[in-house]
Amino acid sequence: MSAPANRAGGERHVSPLRDAARTAPARCRCYGIFSELVASPHDVDVRARLSERLGAAEGLPFGFTLDELVREHADCDPVRLGAEYSGLFEVGSQGPPAPIREDLGTGQKAGTREDIVRFYDYFGYRLAERFAWAPDHLSVELEFMHYLAYHEASAGDEVASYQLAQLDFAERHLANWVAPFAAAVARLAPGSFYARVLQALADFVTRDLAWQRTTIQ
Repeated sequence: MSAPANRAGGERHVSPLRDAARTAPARCRCYGIFSELVASPHDVDVRARLSERLGAAEGLPFGFTLDELVREHADCDPVRLGAEYSGLFEVGSQGPPAPIREDLGTGQKAGTREDIVRFYDYFGYRLAERFAWAPDHLSVELEFMHYLAYHEASAGDEVASYQLAQLDFAERHLANWVAPFAAAVARLAPGSFYARVLQALADFVTRDLAWQRTTIQ
């Protein structure tokens, strides 16, 4: 996977203003938390891990906080949370009311899953067998961004590859569907926990993408 081309046809380059050691750890933590918040509570139990993540956004290059959502998740009744998740994202007579997978949420656009898998394969990101059926699940995509940011913080001479990949993946596989998805959930379940999580995620993705674009020339 070569350096991504910009709209003018040239290659993108990382600005020297992007201080990976200072900004990547906080961005890594935030993507990881969002990945856990939107993961199916039937598949993974993240309550213990999330309860230790207060202050995770400290060090972000833009203002943001996740503490309120982390605290609320810790206080949620697991049964209610599971029912809310299933009712929105997993069941329905004609499919989920709000598909939490990019391929389904964007109308099964040709090549979506294949492009995602190419990213994963190129950067050595491996899914456990029970999650491999849904590489386009929002939780998995966010975990991949967490993975890239983690490596950005420690990749040494290869850091630019991970930085460019984050911008490319965010533009192609987060920015194009997270905000409409969040809006759909807000219409279906206004004021619900997942509506607030996804609105915060849409805000985070927008801010992070804008910041990334200032650091990629």
